[in-house]
Amino acid sequence: MTEKIPERLTTRFTPVDRELADRQWAEWRATRRRLLQMGAFGGAGLALGLNAGRGTPVGAATPALQEASPTPKSGGTLTMSIADQNPTSFDPPVPPDNSSIWTMLLFYDQLIRVAPDGLSLEPGLAESWEASEDGKTFTFKLREAKFHDGTDFTAEDAAFCVQRAATAEGTPWQFILQVVDKTEAPDPRTLVIHLKSVWAPFEADLAMFSASIFPKKAYDEQGDKLFEHPIGTGAFKFVSHTPDVEVVLEKNPDYWQTGTPYLDGVTFKILTDSNARVLQLQGGDLDIATLVPYNQLEIFRGDSAYTVHPENVARIDVAVINVTRPPFDDRILRQAMNYAVNKEAIIQNVLFGTGEMATSFLPKMPGRDESLPGYPYNLDKAKELVAQSKSPNGFTGEIFINGANATESQVAQLISADLAQIGGNITVTSVDGNTVLEKLFSTHDFDLCMAYYTTDIIDPDELASFAVLGEGGSGAMGSQYNNPEANKLILEAQTETDKAKRQDLYNQIQKIHLDDAPFIFLYYPGGSAVSHAYVQNFRILPTGNYRLWETWRNDG
Repeated sequence: MTEKIPERLTTRFTPVDRELADRQWAEWRATRRRLLQMGAFGGAGLALGLNAGRGTPVGAATPALQEASPTPKSGGTLTMSIADQNPTSFDPPVPPDNSSIWTMLLFYDQLIRVAPDGLSLEPGLAESWEASEDGKTFTFKLREAKFHDGTDFTAEDAAFCVQRAATAEGTPWQFILQVVDKTEAPDPRTLVIHLKSVWAPFEADLAMFSASIFPKKAYDEQGDKLFEHPIGTGAFKFVSHTPDVEVVLEKNPDYWQTGTPYLDGVTFKILTDSNARVLQLQGGDLDIATLVPYNQLEIFRGDSAYTVHPENVARIDVAVINVTRPPFDDRILRQAMNYAVNKEAIIQNVLFGTGEMATSFLPKMPGRDESLPGYPYNLDKAKELVAQSKSPNGFTGEIFINGANATESQVAQLISADLAQIGGNITVTSVDGNTVLEKLFSTHDFDLCMAYYTTDIIDPDELASFAVLGEGGSGAMGSQYNNPEANKLILEAQTETDKAKRQDLYNQIQKIHLDDAPFIFLYYPGGSAVSHAYVQNFRILPTGNYRLWETWRNDG
């Protein structure tokens, strides 16, 4: 594992750039005034003074507010918000931020990709593949495709990119493909990948953005400058990236999936402020807005001009506990803290009902044991456990939050109030997001930290390695949790190919981790993307992918 794995969470904690957000909102409000003077908005209502928030009920269905177009229509463009931050890099194994990841998945392809259901895999640049009898060699038959610069995609490109992703030291994602021993291209349409050992999640790993394919020849000529204007085989071509403003993509007319994309182009506007996103959606500057505040969703649900999308990335929000720092090194006390926090009250009062109580370190994704009870609110049980703990007379601590995140602040205050009922004196300390990251993954100077993480693949191995494995490189999501039994089971699961046996291993891992309680397990939030009703066939997969080549406009 690389020691830089923690970099992957920068978007999950990056503080809002308040100066930038204020400027974006001020510019939009000025534009809005001009449009109002011209009568451009008609009677559309505009939301002002919104509270930050995110999510819609997990599993909730939003009725179609407009009949879907019976057949896809070609033409037109879409503008969509990026709510996390400015993209940092388009070099596949490098970026830690979702803004880079979820945009570059549209102009790069992988050998295998996540299927439309978000829970399985389908062919990408590889039309088919097979594994050797010993499970250590994979042979891929590649499709004919062209890069955006007009050159042919070949097995040599795929061999180079996969090998580079597996060996690029200092990148946060090297661990995903560390099992790759060597790659070969015996002919232009055949790729062979040799593994160091059997690796159960290998196919899921190849669908990750870090295994994206770009032209070797262009990289040989340009080096890392290639990623300033990246070239792939994807449905859309990269046009430009204006920092703090937008990423612009255009249709790839030579895309190998015949007939797609339907759209002529997509623009991602970098809008970190929820007010700016909602205003621009209502004003028509955005066709799709992400992370719309919870308390505004009912407004959009009741308006036939919009569609609320309940789909969300597979995500879990937690309060990470430093299990090496007294008194939080006491498992019984950590269990008491979990029972004392009323997660349902948080979901109802902060998330406006848009989430479910978390019951495992795994989000709602393959591998999660849905039978686990988690820690439902039980104040009597919590008090009993405190009495049995090493701190029967109370305990003191501090919880760090990203001060730019209003939802985190509200949740942390409720956690503090709940823990006070069992003798906890927990101070909520607001810092910037980078400081939270530093405390979690570098200095470990904290008692509790508000945090969240998401999955990038459909296999549980990534998050088991990241959030539980004691030697996984992230310090078990910063908690410093290190259970030898759980570690052993994680390593076994990586090489177990029998699905039932592998699921049993993950069930054991989840039970052990839940019982050890290195987190306060909070909730699985739902999605809160909102689009205009003319946007058809748009949704967000659990892995965060936007299959926008299958999206179209139905303007009537």
